[in-house]
Amino acid sequence: MVKRNALLDDVEEPERASEAIIARCRKEVEGQAKATVRRMLIPLFRSVYQLREVGEGFQGPRSGMIKIGRGSRIGRYVYLGPRFECHCTVVIGDLCLVSSDCTIIGRDHVSDVVGTPTRLGVPVVGRPVTVFGMDVWIGMRTLIMEGVRVGAGAIVGAGALVTRDVPPYAIVGGVPAKIIGYRFSADEQAVHESMVRSRPNVLFGKDGPLNG
Repeated sequence: MVKRNALLDDVEEPERASEAIIARCRKEVEGQAKATVRRMLIPLFRSVYQLREVGEGFQGPRSGMIKIGRGSRIGRYVYLGPRFECHCTVVIGDLCLVSSDCTIIGRDHVSDVVGTPTRLGVPVVGRPVTVFGMDVWIGMRTLIMEGVRVGAGAIVGAGALVTRDVPPYAIVGGVPAKIIGYRFSADEQAVHESMVRSRPNVLFGKDGPLNG
């Protein structure tokens, strides 16, 4: 498992999709009316939750139906389901689908210090950043340990308990989650990556679009 204690100003960028895929999203995910409404709501959502950035086409639940760590970064055309809960910083790549009731389990108590009960065991280092790569699909009622990296294109089955990093394009499930397959063969994955992955585009910062 990769542990990260990055400062909020040093949180990595979300993994990005190609412009061709984003263009498809603009046509296939939502109509012009919804897109206009989202352009107005996204900066408000970012401000309310004190997020570092939120990408074009983001879809999320009503305010108050999620908890997400300050300074988190959300890519383009991400869907975040109701009752998502994460008190640490999280980075979510483009095109991610996160179903309802996904919880990132905290590392907010220390249990291995002799003479200190867990109730009083407050960590003295920063909490790790949790990362979802591009095109990740997280099933309903999943539990994910803080600091885990879910690789690009991975699928996490409903009800899974994820305690370690998930390789790109792996399909995992169970308690604890184990690899049960992969979405593509090695050759198919290479072709898919060449068609889907790209450089960053427009994300909303505190002063509006950051680059575009």
